[in-house]
Amino acid sequence: MIIRWRKQQDYFIVRLYQDLMGDWVLSESWSNRQNNKDMVNHTIFHCYHEARAQLRVISRRQRSLGFKKTATKEQQIELDFG
Repeated sequence: MIIRWRKQQDYFIVRLYQDLMGDWVLSESWSNRQNNKDMVNHTIFHCYHEARAQLRVISRRQRSLGFKKTATKEQQIELDFG
Protein backbone atom coordinates (compact mmCIF):
# COMPACT_ATOMS: atom_id res chain seq x y z
CA MET A 1 0.00 0.00 0.00
CA ILE A 2 1.32 3.44 -0.92
CA ILE A 3 -0.23 6.70 0.28
CA ARG A 4 1.02 10.12 -0.78
CA TRP A 5 0.33 13.52 0.74
CA ARG A 6 1.37 16.91 -0.57
CA LYS A 7 1.33 20.50 0.64
CA GLN A 8 2.85 23.09 -1.71
CA GLN A 9 6.47 21.93 -2.18
CA ASP A 10 6.38 19.44 0.72
CA TYR A 11 5.54 15.79 0.23
CA PHE A 12 5.08 12.80 2.51
CA ILE A 13 4.88 9.18 1.32
CA VAL A 14 3.99 6.09 3.35
CA ARG A 15 4.51 2.53 2.17
CA LEU A 16 3.10 -0.44 4.05
CA TYR A 17 4.32 -3.86 3.02
CA GLN A 18 5.08 -7.29 4.42
CA ASP A 19 8.72 -8.40 4.36
CA LEU A 20 9.98 -11.91 3.71
CA MET A 21 10.06 -12.67 7.44
CA GLY A 22 6.33 -11.94 7.77
CA ASP A 23 6.72 -8.62 9.59
CA TRP A 24 4.93 -5.49 8.41
CA VAL A 25 7.11 -2.53 7.47
CA LEU A 26 5.80 1.03 7.54
CA SER A 27 8.19 3.25 5.56
CA GLU A 28 7.76 7.00 5.79
CA SER A 29 9.63 9.38 3.49
CA TRP A 30 9.30 13.13 3.31
CA SER A 31 11.00 16.10 1.77
CA ASN A 32 10.69 19.60 0.45
CA ARG A 33 11.26 19.83 -3.30
CA GLN A 34 13.08 23.14 -2.93
CA ASN A 35 15.81 22.08 -0.51
CA ASN A 36 16.16 18.40 -1.54
CA LYS A 37 16.59 17.22 2.06
CA ASP A 38 15.01 13.79 2.07
CA MET A 39 14.22 11.92 5.28
CA VAL A 40 13.21 8.27 5.69
CA ASN A 41 11.95 6.26 8.65
CA HIS A 42 11.14 2.53 8.80
CA THR A 43 9.04 1.00 11.57
CA ILE A 44 8.56 -2.75 11.98
CA PHE A 45 5.26 -4.22 13.19
CA HIS A 46 4.58 -7.87 13.93
CA CYS A 47 0.86 -7.44 13.32
CA TYR A 48 -0.95 -5.92 10.32
CA HIS A 49 -3.56 -4.31 12.60
CA GLU A 50 -0.87 -2.45 14.58
CA ALA A 51 0.62 -1.13 11.34
CA ARG A 52 -2.82 0.03 10.12
CA ALA A 53 -3.46 1.77 13.46
CA GLN A 54 -0.18 3.68 13.07
CA LEU A 55 -1.16 4.53 9.50
CA ARG A 56 -4.40 6.08 10.81
CA VAL A 57 -2.38 8.17 13.30
CA ILE A 58 -0.11 9.36 10.48
CA SER A 59 -3.10 10.19 8.27
CA ARG A 60 -4.72 12.32 11.00
CA ARG A 61 -1.42 14.11 11.62
CA GLN A 62 -0.90 14.88 7.94
CA ARG A 63 -4.44 16.26 7.58
CA SER A 64 -3.97 18.44 10.67
CA LEU A 65 -0.78 19.85 9.12
CA GLY A 66 -2.66 20.81 5.94
CA PHE A 67 -1.46 17.99 3.69
CA LYS A 68 -3.80 16.59 1.03
CA LYS A 69 -3.78 13.04 -0.29
CA THR A 70 -2.75 12.73 -3.92
CA ALA A 71 -3.80 10.05 -6.37
CA THR A 72 -1.37 7.26 -7.06
CA LYS A 73 -1.21 5.49 -10.41
CA GLU A 74 0.86 2.59 -9.13
CA GLN A 75 -0.59 -0.89 -8.94
CA GLN A 76 0.31 -3.18 -6.10
CA ILE A 77 0.59 -6.89 -6.77
CA GLU A 78 0.55 -9.60 -4.16
CA LEU A 79 2.98 -12.45 -4.36
CA ASP A 80 2.38 -15.66 -2.47
CA PHE A 81 5.71 -16.94 -1.13
CA GLY A 82 4.07 -19.68 0.92
